Amino acid sequence: MSRPAAKVTRFPQLYLNANITEDTETIRRIENAGADALVLTIDSSAGSNRQRAVRFGVGSANTQLTRLTWDYYDQLKDVTSLPIVLKGVTGVETAKKAVEHGAPAIVISNHGGRNLDGSPSALEILLEIHREAPELLDQVEIWADGGVRYGGDILKLLALGVRAVGIGWPYMFANVYGTEGVERVTEMLKRELLVDAGNLGLESLKEIDSTYVNWTPNYWLG
Repeated sequence: MSRPAAKVTRFPQLYLNANITEDTETIRRIENAGADALVLTIDSSAGSNRQRAVRFGVGSANTQLTRLTWDYYDQLKDVTSLPIVLKGVTGVETAKKAVEHGAPAIVISNHGGRNLDGSPSALEILLEIHREAPELLDQVEIWADGGVRYGGDILKLLALGVRAVGIGWPYMFANVYGTEGVERVTEMLKRELLVDAGNLGLESLKEIDSTYVNWTPNYWLG
């Protein structure tokens, strides 16, 4: 007898255009495809300046402006029973607004650093939350992504209260080798995570907290 397939939680990332009719149609298609949740991208409302893409007319060169507001987020919640997670939170005030509007979870992310030069990393944003509004960690589930390449990167984010960590580029490159490549990256990350946690003296990842991240911005600048 073959093993039953594991339940996979599916939460596609949405890029909407703030047209409620068109966006509702998009959401209906995703619902019919069996999604468990929606992830609404809120940090790409103006596209991005990607000079090489613009020069050659290829890739992500879109600069269309999209007006996404908190009122519109409330409208979207009324057209679907699926939870709508907000991705692209880059500061404390946005996180607070997400809590006010009942977001089930937020994703701390700067879009991989590809949309706006100088935008803070997930690590910096989480440190800001710990410094200015630590209560947010108990008010909303927080995920994070961006720049995660090693097991140690995952540990830092988990230490700062993140419940899930997104990983993009390592898997995109590994996918060149198909399933074997993806499995290999997963094995490497698991091993790095285990080794680094062991060297921190952790018996379980549940024990990790912010005391394991001693980070002083600009320390080396004097």
